[in-house]
Amino acid sequence: MGEEVLMKSRDLEIFTRATVPVLFHAIVRIEPHLAAVAYREPGKEEFKELTYQDLAREVKALAQGLIYLGLKKGDMVSILSDTRYEWPVADFAILTSAGVTVTVYPTLSTPSVEYILRDSGSKMIFVENQEQLDKVLEIKEDLPHLEYIITIEKTEKPLQNIYTMEEVQEMGKVYDDNIEIYEKVQQSISPDDLCSIVYSSGTTGKPKGVMLTHWNFIFNLFSMREIIAYEPGDNFLGFLPFAHVYMRIVFFAAIAGRQTCYFSRPDKMAHDMPAVRPNAMTAVPRLWERVYDRIMETVESSRITRRIIFYKAAKIARDMGYLRSRSIEPPRGLKFKHSMAERLVFKRIRAAAGLDRLKICVSAGSALSTDLAYFYYGIGIPLLEGYGLTETAGPSNVNPSENFRPASIGPPLPGVVEKIAEDGEILIKGDNVMKGYYNLPEDTKESFTDDGWLKTGDIGYFDAEGYLYFKERKKHLLVLSTGKNVAPLPIEDKLKESSWIEEAVVLGDNRKFVSALIQPNYKKLLDFAQENNIKYDESLIEYGKDQAGEDIPIKLDRSLLNNKKIIGLIQKAVDDANKYFDDFEQIKKFHLLDEAITQEKGELTPTLKVKRNVIADKYAEQLEGLYY
Repeated sequence: MGEEVLMKSRDLEIFTRATVPVLFHAIVRIEPHLAAVAYREPGKEEFKELTYQDLAREVKALAQGLIYLGLKKGDMVSILSDTRYEWPVADFAILTSAGVTVTVYPTLSTPSVEYILRDSGSKMIFVENQEQLDKVLEIKEDLPHLEYIITIEKTEKPLQNIYTMEEVQEMGKVYDDNIEIYEKVQQSISPDDLCSIVYSSGTTGKPKGVMLTHWNFIFNLFSMREIIAYEPGDNFLGFLPFAHVYMRIVFFAAIAGRQTCYFSRPDKMAHDMPAVRPNAMTAVPRLWERVYDRIMETVESSRITRRIIFYKAAKIARDMGYLRSRSIEPPRGLKFKHSMAERLVFKRIRAAAGLDRLKICVSAGSALSTDLAYFYYGIGIPLLEGYGLTETAGPSNVNPSENFRPASIGPPLPGVVEKIAEDGEILIKGDNVMKGYYNLPEDTKESFTDDGWLKTGDIGYFDAEGYLYFKERKKHLLVLSTGKNVAPLPIEDKLKESSWIEEAVVLGDNRKFVSALIQPNYKKLLDFAQENNIKYDESLIEYGKDQAGEDIPIKLDRSLLNNKKIIGLIQKAVDDANKYFDDFEQIKKFHLLDEAITQEKGELTPTLKVKRNVIADKYAEQLEGLYY
């Protein structure tokens, strides 16, 4: 498929190889009185801050408590909890007591939790609340190696060996007069020792335990800091799940950068962003799409003069973002228009959203619309795309803020080497690459080339300036019965640029043409139906919560989706998307879904990626009907 392309970023200057505990305690010594984390206590609105010194005290007491309970070097300890400040306290305590942190998504089913606990052989587990405790107790008898359960919140304790974090911290105080025990344990940790097992949320099959060393994480911190500048005391807003390596490495980076991490939740974001006014944050594209949708909802409800001003300003923003992304000096006229729009529109948007102090923001996890990237950059929000895997301890590529490329995922981070194999697969080498898959030697061997390159399973290419572009997961490539190869992800992303389409799954393997299962934007369809007097059975409409905690329709009356006017709306969106692709890649037929694709039904991974095989199986009959 062409000759091999090698891309190497600049070398990374390494002063010393270190462990996570060494990094943590070094920052505590440097900035003992600076706020490390901020969080809300139950029932309170104000944020409470803990200094680095306070955080270190909590970590030390808990680590000593784990040692008191018998934790030995290399023992596995799981954490089953949503994002909250106690998560990193538990994490640092495990790591400073020479244990290995095993991350578990709180949204996983009980069988999935059981699989991870059994596969990892976890000796202890931290659980957040009664719900998670009940989940573990349901499978406890089948996990004889699980000796202790530690709860973050107070819960009912039907069995022995269940303690709260506070109780374990009290146990740890027996070593306060013999601090050498705590220090000797940390001195026994090597940079190449196992730090964490992060179970990847694959779209097919059982999750694999990715083994990451202390040095995998520390190397990535050094590398990221060459691209993204942090300033001590900056506010970082954290709300993504710690069970994912993305949030974990970002938090480590915030600690290394001596920032203050404010803890939030997706359903609190709209409230917390104006309250915190973060200097830095990370998010997935869905959040930025939701912020934009809220802006548009406000605009649409405004009087016509304000709508006209906004739409003109939005075009100016996109034009400016486009030129800046290509390092092209904007013409004088555009500069003047942009300065006017800044005073009248952009400044107000940033202030209303709480993004007026934002200096650094990385979007990762899936592709961000190019149009959206231009808009945000044009209104003064530096939204940078990155790329990485659990197997690379987080990011391996990030767009530099001074020279970003929308649609690109950036050049390799310093110290990372990448190349494109002959079949188009992205291959990576670097000190951020995992040790292997836990208990899976054959899978580990299969994931590397004979000469040591990590096989990402992703298809991509480099441009002339060394920026990487992601095309598709290798295993998701569709092979039509005509022999043509089709990458579904770019088609899905283009479809979802339409405000009428919420989700799309492009299919067609071994078929003669490409089709799609489409989940429309149910809220917009209901508004459209009301405005156009389209009748439907309101009793069949079901509602649920979105990521921001808002009530949204998640199931429609089927008759609504059979309406010719509504089919016409989606057909136009499909036709508009088809213009960007060759004939064999274009959607020829589609089926509209009357139920939202959700994680609860097992259709999305914990990182919100669609499980194609699950969707294809569920809608096999409807899919088959498209090919009659």
